[in-house]
Amino acid sequence: MELNKVNLILIGVDDDVLDKQYSLLSDLVTRKNKVLCSTNIVDAISQNINDENSIVVVNLDSNALQELAYLEGLAEKKSSMIIIGDQSNVELLTRALRAGVKDFIDEKHYQDRLVDVFNNIKKNITQSINTTTLNRLNVFINAKGGSGSSFIASNVAYILSREAQLRVALVDLDLQFGTIGLNFDQMPKYTLTQAVNAVDDLDVVSLEAYLLKYDDSLSLLLPSPTEILLPGELNISKLKKLLDLLKLNFNQIVIDLPRLIDPLSSLVMNQADQIVLVIQQNLAQYRDGRRLIQVLNKELDIPLEKIVIVINRYDPKNSLRVEDLKSLLNHNNVYTIVNDFERVESAANVGVPLCETSENSTIAHDLRVLAKVVGQVEFEAKKEGFFSFLGF
Repeated sequence: MELNKVNLILIGVDDDVLDKQYSLLSDLVTRKNKVLCSTNIVDAISQNINDENSIVVVNLDSNALQELAYLEGLAEKKSSMIIIGDQSNVELLTRALRAGVKDFIDEKHYQDRLVDVFNNIKKNITQSINTTTLNRLNVFINAKGGSGSSFIASNVAYILSREAQLRVALVDLDLQFGTIGLNFDQMPKYTLTQAVNAVDDLDVVSLEAYLLKYDDSLSLLLPSPTEILLPGELNISKLKKLLDLLKLNFNQIVIDLPRLIDPLSSLVMNQADQIVLVIQQNLAQYRDGRRLIQVLNKELDIPLEKIVIVINRYDPKNSLRVEDLKSLLNHNNVYTIVNDFERVESAANVGVPLCETSENSTIAHDLRVLAKVVGQVEFEAKKEGFFSFLGF
């Protein structure tokens, strides 16, 4: 079962009722389907009960007893069922109980109860996910300001969500000058600070309200674009609770950290499965990279095997090569992202991930290789067509 991918299926004979229920629940799910039945709804029930990711809302009609009898007789029902009907009819309630439905809501009062019932069922589904599901936290940080960690983190998160088909949370922890939102042309309704402050009252369902959805698989958690938070103003223990909650909800968490060593960044990096250190191809950056690796390894006790070096804007004609960096840093876990200034600028200007606009380019290929490494996943190679020869 894919993490927290709960789908909604509405079944009934009254289009106006289905429209009202659709309006109440549509923001709570990734996929939704309204099944309007002109006569008997048994066929619709039989076709929509075998998806464990789905919550099916059945509005009983004049054949309610037969419909529940049919549901009771089915040997296997994977979907969670909510029945809406005449709650004063004891026989209907008994049949529904025997059929194993999750809840029975009175048809006269469904608007008062449906959202709460749905959220409780959704919470139980998401919290019962197999704990062996792939779950990783990857941190991206610049060796020197402006090296490109935000760009790389954004595209790696996008690739993991699209091509590995995982639920991914992309978190911008640069609380003063974060740019992740700009990479997706998004402004947060609720901020990371608000989520941290409210974390004691959140669960895996209510957390979703604080996340900005780029699509069904990729969610963003962003700092305020107008307020500046000073170091030490974010509660560290509450941040840890938030990270733990994100781990329950997402297969992969990608965090963009500012170039700063403080209690907040230390906490995050000690939680990380992989730390991606982004540098550029000059001696000053190489030296800063070496210093930062020493701090991570010696001061924060982070094993060297957890650290990945990425040379961004790599130019093979530059006199400083990959082997020079490996020698200088005494570290072999090094990857390169080719220099492609025009495509990077173009994607940034329109606010979309580069891998969405230029998926067959060399730089997109390099980013895919990195995504596989830090996410520890595999996905199918892109099929190359005529336009791939043009770099699109």
